[in-house]
Amino acid sequence: MRTMNFLKILFPSPFKIHRLVEVLSILLFLVFSGLCLYEFGILSLSVLQDSPWIFLFELVALLFSAYITADFLSGIVHFLGDSFGNEFTPYIGPAFIFPFRDHHVDPKGITRHDFIETNGNNCLISLPILLYCFFAPLESGKFPWARTFWILVLVGIFFTNQIHKWAHQDEPNKFIRYMQKKRWILSPEHHKIHHTAPYDTYFCITTGWWNPLLHKIGFFPGVKKSVNSFLSLLRIG
Repeated sequence: MRTMNFLKILFPSPFKIHRLVEVLSILLFLVFSGLCLYEFGILSLSVLQDSPWIFLFELVALLFSAYITADFLSGIVHFLGDSFGNEFTPYIGPAFIFPFRDHHVDPKGITRHDFIETNGNNCLISLPILLYCFFAPLESGKFPWARTFWILVLVGIFFTNQIHKWAHQDEPNKFIRYMQKKRWILSPEHHKIHHTAPYDTYFCITTGWWNPLLHKIGFFPGVKKSVNSFLSLLRIG
């Protein structure tokens, strides 16, 4: 009985193939990211014995770099989803573009999404890089800094849409609200700028740390203008 109830929660009626893809994506992401971090943890033991303080400093720098990279990439993906194509775009429209467009129609809709719907797509797009990081052979005798960096970036991306959801909740729990106030994660006040017409700025949604700089230099409007110009050239050609 409990198993059936769990399956009904996991796969609500009517059954959708994309829901199954989301569930499998999250499961695979958690398994392989955990295995990668465990493997890199084992490899770090020898480095820790040789130069522990240098290694810890490098690890903290790596964590910070990965976190701000995840924030920047969240802005790129968010910008693309808001700016190009539509829900009828072949292959990616219904599953990937529609949620971005619908979010501006119903900003609170994300707060009604369960864990699977909130995080499934991020896990799906992360899987190719994650699987490469796991299966590609490691260079003997060296700690895999670059691979560890990308695993940490993917972990940041995994949490991004959950952080975005918290930014739209009226009353997140105290710990989440504390992190929002400290600006360690995206805050409702900061994200509100994106949801103000014309909705063309402040796309980064992990921490939002990149947003003021990218807004000041006109990064996203510049990219949109360049892409539209390139697409126009292709049509003419």
